[in-house]
Amino acid sequence: MNFLLEPGIAIYLAMAVALAVWIGIFVFLWRIDRQAREIRQRLDADPARGDTAPAAPTVTIERRD
Repeated sequence: MNFLLEPGIAIYLAMAVALAVWIGIFVFLWRIDRQAREIRQRLDADPARGDTAPAAPTVTIERRD
């Protein structure tokens, strides 16, 4: 196990760990994007949803003295 702590090998080990982390982040974001795209397509294709969006809530601000 001591050979992993040598400077020549430790830098490659650190680079491999960093690369694995970046690949993991990329795969995670790619899967999230793919799932969001599928959900969006299902929502756009849903005929029961209708063409009108629900009304946005309104707020009335009154000044109180």
